Amino acid sequence: MKSSFLRVVSIVILFFGMIPAGATRAGSENEPKFSGIVESLPSAGLVGDWRVAGRTVHVTSTTIINQQDGSITLGATVKVEGVGRVDGSVDASSIELQQAASPSGDITFKGTVQTFPNTAGFIGTWVIGGRAIHVLATTRIETTDGPVRIGAFVEVEGAMRPDGSMDAVKIEIKSNPGGDDGRDELMGMIENLPAIASFVGDWRVSGRTVHVAASTLINREHGSVALGALVEVKGTQHTDGSMDAITIEIKSNPGGDPGRDQLMGTIDSLPGTGVLVGDWVVSARTVHVTAATLIYREHGAIEVGTLVEIKGTQGADGSIAAFSIEVKSVVDDSSGASGTVKGGIESLPSSANLLGEWIVKGRTVHVISSTKLKAEHGAFAIGVRVKVKGIPMTDGSTVANKIQVLD
Repeated sequence: MKSSFLRVVSIVILFFGMIPAGATRAGSENEPKFSGIVESLPSAGLVGDWRVAGRTVHVTSTTIINQQDGSITLGATVKVEGVGRVDGSVDASSIELQQAASPSGDITFKGTVQTFPNTAGFIGTWVIGGRAIHVLATTRIETTDGPVRIGAFVEVEGAMRPDGSMDAVKIEIKSNPGGDDGRDELMGMIENLPAIASFVGDWRVSGRTVHVAASTLINREHGSVALGALVEVKGTQHTDGSMDAITIEIKSNPGGDPGRDQLMGTIDSLPGTGVLVGDWVVSARTVHVTAATLIYREHGAIEVGTLVEIKGTQGADGSIAAFSIEVKSVVDDSSGASGTVKGGIESLPSSANLLGEWIVKGRTVHVISSTKLKAEHGAFAIGVRVKVKGIPMTDGSTVANKIQVLD
């Protein structure tokens, strides 16, 4: 008995003696597994310190690097597994290429605006998600979903410089720090979860830290809490871009039919008028549609605003290669089944503040004091096309939360 006890103690001592200096004990939280864009590489070869999705990754000669599907270069998306250190860096045991960098060299990433210059066209150097972003006169800045401001969550597309900074081709505001109900909101994919059954702790959603407490309401009606699930988070945003979650709603479950991912959402854009083959955007996610994709239109036509269910295979960047697309309902139909209306303004109230009843595409829209009126693309007037989001009423009318002028 005594010799067995000493043997166990020896094994334990040997195990702890093998932990590298600066590393933490192995465990679910200290054995990170994450995917992200390669932001910097060693000056010569692959051995040395990498930067992936904002984290330092230590690569040694024993790290297994899988480049079967292409070469790992700046802008490539990789999957990292290893042991976490107390400083947040990772000793990589394996790195696998998931998606090669685009031939043009352009990459995309998402982050929170921390600083930007007070110049015409915002030209100059921004700091987004801790990275320097160079905005030029040619950079397109899309503000459909909110203004440029500190704390706004954005998607950046551009070319990376050797120092890890980027020359931005496009910056798109993805979520406005002020949600429709006064809360901050975020729509994105779950990238990391705490390793406990209650999910209380820090989540990572589309590059942002979300603090989940025991009091956070998690709505799982449309799917389970899992990596890759699309969620809507509402809560309070901190200055560092993280959020204290009040509610989290699972919008789509990544695990649909066996071997397939699925997404339920509304069509934001199509490849072109009368063209279905190409890239769609459905609830802010890219969907790749080919001639082989099965499209079921029993419940309505394919058009912007239509609610669809998509089944396919999810890529490393969150996009979906669609096997099938089924129309579930036409969002802006005349039945009043949905609170979203898209069409031309047919009548307006006479009040200076526009409060009262509007007619949009034949639907009565009630505009109240809390309705957000967004007119970045022009003034509200008869004939102007708008998008209305709100609460459908039993009489077919809509109480508007937000009305936005379309291009």
